Amino acid sequence: MSFYAVVTIAFGLSADAFAVSLGRGASGRFRTLLAAARMGLMFGASEATMALLGYLLAARFADYVTEADHWMALLLLGAVGGHMIYEAVSGEDEAEAVRSAKRGILGNIATVVGTSIDAAAVGVALSVVEADIWHVVAVIGAVSFSMSTLGLLIGPRVGRFLGPWAEVAGGLVLIAIGVYIFYTHTAGA
Repeated sequence: MSFYAVVTIAFGLSADAFAVSLGRGASGRFRTLLAAARMGLMFGASEATMALLGYLLAARFADYVTEADHWMALLLLGAVGGHMIYEAVSGEDEAEAVRSAKRGILGNIATVVGTSIDAAAVGVALSVVEADIWHVVAVIGAVSFSMSTLGLLIGPRVGRFLGPWAEVAGGLVLIAIGVYIFYTHTAGA
C-alpha cells in the first residue's frame, strides 16, 4: 500500500474526529495548546488502537474470507463513509458531542471511542490488502492527533461552518477507497 493511500485513509478516518473537535472546541474549553493536545492524544490513540484491533481480528479469520475480501472492504468502507455523510447532514453526531462535552472525562472517553469505531471497520478492510499495519496505525494515530488538536484550537472561530463539511469529505474519501479496493481486486479476476 502506497504512502499516499495510507495518508488518504488516515485523513478520511480523522474527519469525524476533526468535526467533533471543531464542535467541542467551539465550547471554549480547549483554548491552550496543552489542553487541546491532551484531548487530541486521546483521539489519536483511540483511532490507532481501533484500526489495529480491526486488523488483528480480520487477520485471525483471513482464511475464511479471502474469496469475499473485496466485497468486505467495499461494504465496510462504504457503510462507514455513508454513515459519516448521514451524520454530517442530519447533525446527530454534533448534538451528541455537545451533550457529552458536559460530562467531563467520561464524556471525553465516550466521544473518543464513538468517533473511533469506524477505524475498526477500516482495520478490517486493511487486512485484505498488503499493508505494513504498524506503519498504517502510526500514520492514522498521528493524523488523527493532529487533526483533532487543530479542530479543538480553531473550533471557537470556525466550528459551526466547517464541521459538517469535514465529515462529508471524510465519508466520500472512505467510500472512494472501498470502491478502489473492490475495483483492483476484481479487475484482474
